[in-house]
Amino acid sequence: MTLRLQAAALTHRGRVREDNEDSAFADAWDRIAVVCDGMGGHAGGQVASELAVEVISSGLRRLRGEDWTDEDKVIDTVKNAIFGANDHILSRARVDAALSDMGTTVVLCAFMHDRVVTANVGDSRIYRISAQAITQVSEDHSLVAERVRAGLLDPDSEEARLLSNIVTRALGMDHVTVDMTIEELVAGDTYLLCSDGLHDLVGPEDMRSIVTVADTLERACVELVDMALRRGGHDNITVSLVRAVEE
Repeated sequence: MTLRLQAAALTHRGRVREDNEDSAFADAWDRIAVVCDGMGGHAGGQVASELAVEVISSGLRRLRGEDWTDEDKVIDTVKNAIFGANDHILSRARVDAALSDMGTTVVLCAFMHDRVVTANVGDSRIYRISAQAITQVSEDHSLVAERVRAGLLDPDSEEARLLSNIVTRALGMDHVTVDMTIEELVAGDTYLLCSDGLHDLVGPEDMRSIVTVADTLERACVELVDMALRRGGHDNITVSLVRAVEE
C-alpha cells in the first residue's frame, strides 16, 4: 500500500498579543511539519521561531528519495537540524543584545514512507488523530507538566496557572535535549502540531472532532484557530496538520 501525504498550516496573532512569535511549516512534498513558539523580549521570540523553522526545514529538505527509507539517516538529520537551529539562535543572540534572552519551542514530524519520526523540545505539542481517538505523542517540557507527572502539583490549581508559562527545555539554551519517537504511519491518521495558544484553549476531543469532520485540512486549520479565538485567543495560535491517505 502506498501512502500519500496532505498538509496544511495556519498561524494567527491572537486577540491579545501585539506580535506573532509563532512560526510554522508544513509541506507534503518535503514530508515535514514544524511548529515553533518563540519567547524573548523585543522581537526575540519571533526571530528565534522563524530562524528555527528556516534552519530545520532547510536541513530536512536535504533528504532525497531513498534517504526517506533509511530510519537512522532520517533520525540523524532531524537531530542535526534541531541542534543546528539551536546553534544559529545562540550565535544570533550573542551578536545582538536585544535578542540575548530569545528562545523557542519546537515540535517536528518527519514522514517516512511507513513511519513517522517526531521530535519535541518545549511545551508545543504533537497529537495523532484517528477516526476513533486522539493521542498526545509529545511530552510537555514545562515546570507544571513535570510537577504534575511527579505528583507534586494539581494541574487545575492556581499555582499551576501562575507557573504555566515556564518551560524547562527550549532552543536557545546552551544544552538541549530532544525527545524523539518513531511510530507506524497508518492510512487515515492525521498528525496535529500546535503551540500552547491552541492546546490551552482547545481540548483534544474538540481537536479530533474538527479534524475528522472538516472537508479539507486547510478548513480544519481555520476552524481550530477560530475556536481558540472564540475562547479568548490570549496567545499566538498555530497549527500544522499532516494526513496520510491511500493512493
